[in-house]
Amino acid sequence: MVEGSGKNLVIIGGGPAGYVGAIRASQLQASVTLIEKEEVGGTCLNVGCIPTKVLTSTAHLFLSMKRSDRWGLKTQGISLDFPQVMKRKQMVAERLVTGVKSLLKANGVNLIKGTASFLDERTIEVKTDKSEIQKIVADKILIATGSVPIMLPIPGMGLEGVVDSTGALSFSEVPKSMLIIGGGAIGCEFAYIYHSFGTQVTIVEMLSQILPGEDPEIVASLRSSLERAGMKIFTDSKVSKIAQAKEGKRIVSVSSPQGEMDIEVEKILVSVGRKANTKDLGLEKLGIRMNRANVIVDEYLKTNLPDVYAAGDCIGNWLLAHVASMEAELAVENALGGEKKMDYTAVPRCIFTHPEIGSVGLTEKQATEQGIKIKTGKFPFLANGRAQAENEAEGMVKIIADANSNKILGAHILGPRATDLIAELTLAIQMGAKTQDLIDTIHAHPTLAEPVREAALKLEGRPIHII
Repeated sequence: MVEGSGKNLVIIGGGPAGYVGAIRASQLQASVTLIEKEEVGGTCLNVGCIPTKVLTSTAHLFLSMKRSDRWGLKTQGISLDFPQVMKRKQMVAERLVTGVKSLLKANGVNLIKGTASFLDERTIEVKTDKSEIQKIVADKILIATGSVPIMLPIPGMGLEGVVDSTGALSFSEVPKSMLIIGGGAIGCEFAYIYHSFGTQVTIVEMLSQILPGEDPEIVASLRSSLERAGMKIFTDSKVSKIAQAKEGKRIVSVSSPQGEMDIEVEKILVSVGRKANTKDLGLEKLGIRMNRANVIVDEYLKTNLPDVYAAGDCIGNWLLAHVASMEAELAVENALGGEKKMDYTAVPRCIFTHPEIGSVGLTEKQATEQGIKIKTGKFPFLANGRAQAENEAEGMVKIIADANSNKILGAHILGPRATDLIAELTLAIQMGAKTQDLIDTIHAHPTLAEPVREAALKLEGRPIHII
C-alpha cells in the first residue's frame, strides 16, 4: 500500500523528474521539499524540449509560408524576425515554468532555490540563493538532478562560437553557417531549425548513420530529405580540431570517408549527448553505487541505500523527459510504501525534424539480431488522403510484428504528426496488442492515423489502399 502520510520526502532537482515526483508525493500525503538550484522545469522547460519545439514549430510554419503557392496562396514579403522568434521562445518557456510553480504551490510543496549536497544518507545541506545554509533531515530522498551536455576533448573547443545546445538557443542573430558535431536527435533538430532560418548547415556524425539506434530505413529516408533540402551530412566522420579563422569564423578539420577536409563556418554546435549531473552531491562519501556519473538503481528505482531513490537522466537509462517523469512517479510511490517495478516495455522516442520521426519498441535490425522471426508492414503517407490534402505526403508508417504470434514488437513513423501518432502504437505495445487489434479498431477518415491501420493490413497481406 502506498501511503505517505507523516513521511518527509526531499527531492533534489526540479526538472521533469523532480517536480512531477514532488506533485505525486504530495498527492500521497507526504510532506515534500523540492530543491532546485536554477529554475523548476529543468533543462526540458528552460533550455531543452520546450524552447526547441517553439523553434521547430516556427521553422515549419516559416517554410510552409514560403511555399504557400503549393496551396494556391500568393504571399509577399515573408521574412524572419529572429529577435521576435527568440522572444516568443523565452515567453513560452517562462509561462510553463510559472505554471509548474503554481502546481507545486497548489500541492503544498516546499520549494527551495539552492544547491544541495548530502551530509549523510538522511541529511541534506542546502546553500540557498541568498547565501544561507539549511540542513534538512528526511525520511526518504529522491535524487533527480538530470544531465548536462558532454563536451569533447577536441583542440579549439574553447574558442568563441563553439556552443552546446543551450548556447544554440541564445544566438542574437541567425548564423550564416554552422557545423554540428553529432547527428543525434538534438543535433538533427537544431540542423532543421537553423537550416530553415537560412543557415548553411553541416552535420558530422562519428557513427555510420545519423540518429543511431533508430530504424535504418526510416533514418535513410530522413537523411535523403535533409540532403535534398541542402544540408551536408557526413557519417563515419570525426572532428579532429577547431581553429580560429578570419572575420569571426572557425575552421573545423574533419576526417571522413571522402578524405580529410577543412570546413569554414561561423558557429559550431557540439551535440554528442549528455551525462548525469551528479557532481558535488557528495554521493561518493555515502557509498552510493555509481557507474561513472550515473546513480545505480534497481527495478524499483532504489539505490543501495534503503531510503535513497533516483530517477531521470541521473540514472543514465533513457535520457528522455517523459521517461524521467514516469520514473519519478514510481520512485516516490515506492519510497512511500509501494513495490512496483519500472516497466520500459514501450518507450516512445520523438524527433522533431521535418518530416518528424516517432518510434517505439524494436527496430527491424534489433529484432533480427535477437533471433526473432518477424514480418513488417509499411504504408506510405503518399497514399493517404489527409497527408495529400496537407501537402505533407513524405514518409511512412512501419510496423514490426512477431511472425508467429503477430504481436507488435516495434513501430516507426516518418512523416506528418509522427510524434503524436506514435502514441497509439506505444499503447499497443504496452498492452501486448497484435496486428489484428489494430485492424479491428476503426480509424477515422480522413486522418493521418489511417496509415497505422493500413500498415497493419499490409503486414497481414491484405492491404486496401496500396498494392
